Amino acid sequence: MSYQDALNHLKKAQRLFIERNYEMALVELDEAAHIAPDFPEVYFWRGKTLATDLNEENLKAGIEEISHAINLKPDYTEAYLERGKIYLQLGQLEKAEKDFNKVLTLKPNLEEAYIYLAQIHLARGNYEKALESLQKVYKKEGKDNYKYFFYLGKIHFNNKEYTQAIELLSKALQLNPYLVDAYDLRAQSYKETGEYKNAIEDFKKAYTLMPEEKRFFVEISNIHFKIADEFFDKGDIINSATHIVEGMEINYDIKLDEKYKEILIEAGRKITNENPHKAILFFDFALRLVDETNFQKAEKEREEIKSYRKEAIKNLPFKERIIKIISDIYTGV
Repeated sequence: MSYQDALNHLKKAQRLFIERNYEMALVELDEAAHIAPDFPEVYFWRGKTLATDLNEENLKAGIEEISHAINLKPDYTEAYLERGKIYLQLGQLEKAEKDFNKVLTLKPNLEEAYIYLAQIHLARGNYEKALESLQKVYKKEGKDNYKYFFYLGKIHFNNKEYTQAIELLSKALQLNPYLVDAYDLRAQSYKETGEYKNAIEDFKKAYTLMPEEKRFFVEISNIHFKIADEFFDKGDIINSATHIVEGMEINYDIKLDEKYKEILIEAGRKITNENPHKAILFFDFALRLVDETNFQKAEKEREEIKSYRKEAIKNLPFKERIIKIISDIYTGV
């Protein structure tokens, strides 16, 4: 086999990485390493791929792979940058700082390295140095530079200082209302501060600007489940069930914990008389959460939920009741 074969495996791995198929990417990279054991880019991508799993063991394995790439290619700028980011994930600030500084000796104008250095300074509580690093990237500090506010907001977000992140990201969005990443980070910050309505609005704006990114819808559904949990903890079973339904409507095929099915059933039974329309809705969504792996148990649960559903249908106005019964016959409910 030739170097070209190794390169083909590497290119396949890179495509799989973009598709987030990390397991198969590693398979391709192993093949490439077997064919060309002195190919630094292969070890770089192995390290980068391993580090997508943020557990400590894989992060350390990622560092080993990237360090091997650097040994093979001492001026490998991207490898120093990636290894610095992993060190940062592990909280090893001195090693991360050393790698980012090395990046800047190899490529003095690489903005990302300055941004990560700013993050390190901020983590140490040295705000002046953090600002100094940012200002090396963005000379026009302040009013008319949305990137300045965005990256400073990102630094605060990475340091879990969500209130400050929201303020700075809001300034960035005032200057550039089309900045998808700013809506994304601000939404995540709002989620952390419990401002769920604002978080949902920002994820919706991000999705409007980037409709191919389905993750934003998943984020919105997860917020509804988080709200549902909070209402349930407060004893508000109806609002809890309402948000479960909203989350499931957004993310139709999601697999949920058994507790959500029980919440929907309990809420439906509670309002069967006073609000049969909503009760039926709760029962319909509960049916979708029946675990199909145990056939006998599943059949029993479905029959039980359907019996509750029939009780709710009895409380509908006569005309609606007839329409519902006919509709159920046709749909097989």
